[in-house]
Amino acid sequence: MENILIKFIKQKKKCQHKNALLHSNSGYCPDCGKFLVKNYYIVRCACCDIKREAKLSWGEIVPVEKFCSNCGSKEFYIEKLDSVSLVDAQYAIYLKEIADELKYLHPEAQIWVEEDEEKIRQIPLKN
Repeated sequence: MENILIKFIKQKKKCQHKNALLHSNSGYCPDCGKFLVKNYYIVRCACCDIKREAKLSWGEIVPVEKFCSNCGSKEFYIEKLDSVSLVDAQYAIYLKEIADELKYLHPEAQIWVEEDEEKIRQIPLKN
């Protein structure tokens, strides 16, 4: 009982990001200031690979039903989606997760310099 109580208190202490990402897939939380990304997940049966409805329980993604309605298995796995299609929308669940803003806002760029330096000729503009 004590373990559940401690888990509950720790969960409530953290920012829930309730006011963040209401109309976008990434951005800053107005309550805590952290950069967040909305990630989508689907729960699938480990035995027959059918999609199962999911829910959040104590911050973890779990299936709504304890057993698969197709094969009766209790085992499942969680699949992360890049984007949600209309077919997957019924089964998908999303989490607002803290992310590295440099990865999302500042994509990497590479430059190179050739060893043979050629002079750049400027062409005068005609008026």
